[in-house]
Amino acid sequence: METMILNAFFSVSLFITGGHLVDTKFGLHHFSDEDYKDLFYLKNKYSITKYCTRHDKLEILKKMNRSRPEGGSQTDFQISDPYPIQDTPQQDTFNSQRPN
Repeated sequence: METMILNAFFSVSLFITGGHLVDTKFGLHHFSDEDYKDLFYLKNKYSITKYCTRHDKLEILKKMNRSRPEGGSQTDFQISDPYPIQDTPQQDTFNSQRPN
């Protein structure tokens, strides 16, 4: 009975959002139905790596439930890149422009 109600909430959530998710920086991300199901059932303060079809890359998602001062609760997702861009050494353009 309990799983039936939870699956109904999941189905309604997937129908309304269409698999889209907004992160804490108001970025829009899209995940497949199976990935969205994993995110829906993710526990608080746990993270998972999923493939974002909108950005064509893997992303780390961390679910955070917060209590609001008004008495309600809010669920936020922090999304980060597992492979951040690292600086590569740049070519010295000053010496390459000087005549020999």
